[in-house]
Amino acid sequence: MDRFSQVLYDLGLILEDSLYIDENRVCQLNYKDELHIQLQFEESKEQLLVGSFLCEVPPGKYREKLLKEALRFNEEYPRIGTLAYSERNNMLTLFETIPAAGLTGEKLFEWLERFIEEGKEWKNAVEGGHPLPSPKSPNESGGMFGIK
Repeated sequence: MDRFSQVLYDLGLILEDSLYIDENRVCQLNYKDELHIQLQFEESKEQLLVGSFLCEVPPGKYREKLLKEALRFNEEYPRIGTLAYSERNNMLTLFETIPAAGLTGEKLFEWLERFIEEGKEWKNAVEGGHPLPSPKSPNESGGMFGIK
């Protein structure tokens, strides 16, 4: 069993579900029909690519404002994932690469919990017509100006 298969097997035990890799070496996760997450192992780079199309983005000024807020989000450190806009799908996406070294099903599960929470916040904000999720308190974002 290769590393990716082992991590997925262990993650499946935690989720109490069997996880499979399709013919494109991608595993699809469905979170409560709210988010669809793709996991793909990039062997040449020894990393796991995790991504999700969050929601459609309406055109116009709202899209401009939302994408500016997404760029601000992408400047934060640390953060869970990177936001991007897929012009082809007209969707806001969240993705991240995770180093494979030391990755276990349990570590991936813990990371996915935070990834899903972030994705849900952005999806809910867009679907509610807000430019970004509810502001995080200074303690959650690392304090004033990002300093703890």
